[in-house]
Amino acid sequence: MKNKRLYPILCAVVALFIASLACNALAGTPGASNFHMASDEAGTNRTTVFSPTDDFFVFFDVSGADEGTNFQSRWYALDIEGEDPNVPFQTIDYPYESGISNIYFQLTNDEGWPAGNYRVEIYMNDVKVGEQAFSVQ
Repeated sequence: MKNKRLYPILCAVVALFIASLACNALAGTPGASNFHMASDEAGTNRTTVFSPTDDFFVFFDVSGADEGTNFQSRWYALDIEGEDPNVPFQTIDYPYESGISNIYFQLTNDEGWPAGNYRVEIYMNDVKVGEQAFSVQ
């Protein structure tokens, strides 16, 4: 009779152990999240609408990335005359440094940005992990 009571308890302990291993494996999966645009380097002026003289900043959080992981931003002009919306007009690479939990890419233009719609895509080792649409007015 004693063994019959232990069996459900043992099954519950094994199930909790397996669930714990699964959660730890997921927590260690490298990734990027919390994408947002801003008009300042600190990321406090969040916006998706910029003026022609603004710099563009895209921010995101990083977790579980190994040192040297390559992050890349690809910038697209979606409806700007003379620009192909399927070809990035600018790419920027950043080799990840350990201990960094927030990354941002900045894009500037001394001549000013044409009014229209834009998109930035973020890649981690050539795998797209996020994107943000924004406009210039």
